[in-house]
Amino acid sequence: MISDVVLFIIKNNFMRNFNLSRRRIMLSIAAIVILGMTSWGFRAISDNAAYLKISKSLAIFGEFFRQVSNHYVDEIDPEEFIEAGIEGMVKHLDPYTTYIADEDNEEVDIITTGVYGGLGITTAMLDSAVTIVGITEGCSAEKAGMRVGDKIYAIDSTIVKNASSDELRNFTRGKPGTSLTVRILRANVRDTLQIKLQRQEVTLKNVTYFGLIQNDIGYIRLERFTHNAPAEVRDALVELQKQATDKKILLRGLVLDMRDNPGGLLDAAVGICELFLPQGTQIVSTRGRTTDSERRYYSRRPPLEPILPLTVLINDNTASASEIVAGALQDLDRAVIIGERSFGKGLVQTISSLPYDATLKMTTAKYYTPSGRCIQKIDYNDRRHGIVKSRSDTSKIFKTVSGRTVRDASGILPDTVVALGAKSDVVDELGKRSTVFNFANEFTGNKASLPENFTVDKRLFDQFVSYAKRSKFTYESPAFRKLNDVEKALKASSNQTGSQSVMAHIVAAKNQLAKEQASELERQRDAVSFLLYEEILERFYARSVVIGKTLNHDADIAVAGAILHNPQRYKTMLRQAQ
Repeated sequence: MISDVVLFIIKNNFMRNFNLSRRRIMLSIAAIVILGMTSWGFRAISDNAAYLKISKSLAIFGEFFRQVSNHYVDEIDPEEFIEAGIEGMVKHLDPYTTYIADEDNEEVDIITTGVYGGLGITTAMLDSAVTIVGITEGCSAEKAGMRVGDKIYAIDSTIVKNASSDELRNFTRGKPGTSLTVRILRANVRDTLQIKLQRQEVTLKNVTYFGLIQNDIGYIRLERFTHNAPAEVRDALVELQKQATDKKILLRGLVLDMRDNPGGLLDAAVGICELFLPQGTQIVSTRGRTTDSERRYYSRRPPLEPILPLTVLINDNTASASEIVAGALQDLDRAVIIGERSFGKGLVQTISSLPYDATLKMTTAKYYTPSGRCIQKIDYNDRRHGIVKSRSDTSKIFKTVSGRTVRDASGILPDTVVALGAKSDVVDELGKRSTVFNFANEFTGNKASLPENFTVDKRLFDQFVSYAKRSKFTYESPAFRKLNDVEKALKASSNQTGSQSVMAHIVAAKNQLAKEQASELERQRDAVSFLLYEEILERFYARSVVIGKTLNHDADIAVAGAILHNPQRYKTMLRQAQ
């Protein structure tokens, strides 16, 4: 690749010898760089068929760029044009390979350090409006009284209600100490609320809550993996042992909760495992196309808790670095894994610097658990040909240290899925459509606080059911949808022989299912009530407080506690043949 020095010389030669506009300079530089790569960058290895293809393709790309930049009917911005080309190439790869322009490099810093200058809010586009879906504890947004569910209408004098995440960051991020005025819309409040805020240095916590549950069980909620994650977990473990000592009790076990944890740094995952595994233990390995992508990661220091009984909670949003931790602790028989099958992201990204402060975050390897499993779910090779499909579970068997069977299963399969059976499709559908989220906004919009003993009683639950009907929430079970598909196939079939009788049975079955679906919310009262309780609390309390208030209602935690309070069951689960 042409170096920064060569680019500098090219640019300055043009500036000295020609009186060109900045646009023509940039077009010429881009064309020379692209064409130069075809004749210089791969000359030494031109006998290699693969690199001949590269050289040919770059020659075509360079000439295409020159033709368009010089002769297209409208003036084009060369930088934007090149970036559009890069983005097109990136879309041809996996979704984790991204090009980051110099002005967006702060996002890389946040991934690695968890620190940025801003307000401490997380937003999403809901109902065509920028909506606050998370507030960092202790930050200016929380102190000023902003709430989850608030919709941002304007910042200073600019209307931003339909802004994209990137556009919004241009207004909310900035130098700590600088001020801005935000106008928000809140449900059941007639006028916009005007709030003056000051940007500050925001540090995202990896450990958002820890404490003792069920009297003698430690609990740690780990929500991300920045470089400081191992230190935060270590500090939490030390404090939990201190709390147990102060209460004059023996800590019986630990629940490490990584549900909904999207991952982060691989080194941070290794650091978490080091707290529980013997020094010198292999935790994870990586392999890619090149030899330098092949690495093995070992525990480098004595563990803090080598024998404390351990359970790990995962779900379908547990991904990447979280799966490295869960997979290692499972393969090494160090923890019982509880919950749902994890997301299935077994790809490793490397961050590389590009010229002019741009950055490339590129997938360079796959990672493998200690038993040799790769848990990557989606095969992105097929994506290049317009196909995106999940890898099916393989029949290949892997063994844990004690001989338990585990599989290369498109994610980490938990050791117990007891809690999974209690969940319902209708509950998932309420989440996907933001029905509970929107009801919580409406219910709390004109309230200043909640009663100290707030609960979701029958009256509130019925109020929610009425709201769901008013919002035209409908639910179709998987069985109902399959019957629909069969009905459509029969109607489209040219062979009608005997189909009338089959159709009558299908219609009768659909009618019966429709009656059952109408009362599904009532059957799932406990699960829906828990969602309502948690969502409403989010409007008034910090994240750590909400976690603390909801632990006793959590089915996965109840299963974890039961296992940890039964040492024989715990040991058997880590050693039984599966």
